[in-house]
Amino acid sequence: MTTSPRIDTALFALGFLLAGLVLLALVWSGARPYEDLARANRVEQVQFIDHRDGTTASVALSGLVSLHAGWSAYVTGATTEFPLTFGREFWTAEEYSHMADVRRVFDGAKLLVPAGLFLMAFRLQRARTRGLAEMLYVARDGALIALIAVALVGVVAAFAFDPLFLLFHYVFFPQGNFLFDPRTSNLVRLYPDWYWEGITLRIGLSFVALAAAVFVASALGLRRARSL
Repeated sequence: MTTSPRIDTALFALGFLLAGLVLLALVWSGARPYEDLARANRVEQVQFIDHRDGTTASVALSGLVSLHAGWSAYVTGATTEFPLTFGREFWTAEEYSHMADVRRVFDGAKLLVPAGLFLMAFRLQRARTRGLAEMLYVARDGALIALIAVALVGVVAAFAFDPLFLLFHYVFFPQGNFLFDPRTSNLVRLYPDWYWEGITLRIGLSFVALAAAVFVASALGLRRARSL
């Protein structure tokens, strides 16, 4: 049974989106990107609230990076331990609960990487049975579709980042335990707007660059295949 080239292309693009975005989210979740973004936004220290007694503590950039590294390791599954807080009580029960939910979302998202890669490989193999050129068409056009999809979301986010950010959270955290008071939440202080905007931009630009590279490589391969 043969399949439509359009179906192959669409499913290749879907697999590309699933695997690429999750992988890049993991790549950019580390301590170095956080530190780079903090320095770019001239963050040297942040006042955190110690929830034991309501006093404040000044946390320097190195401490912020350490706290982020701990949370990143926890939510991505590298450790089962919450980040150390140096003998203080920085996080509330609601914040711990939300980050546990984030970990569960990451656990599910990581399954999309092999699923997406399998979908891409399977569709390329199906197209290859119709010839090398057909396979290259699928890779080229699928990469272009994925690139355009992410670029369009990026354009919308440039003008309406907050509504999209809230929509994302309502979809993945319908229980609503992500709505924290910025006046009292240390989690919001650790992850303010500049972090989410910067990381989203990096993930989006990286994906566009990756898709563009696949598009160009496939187009060049297609040109060579035609000349044979």
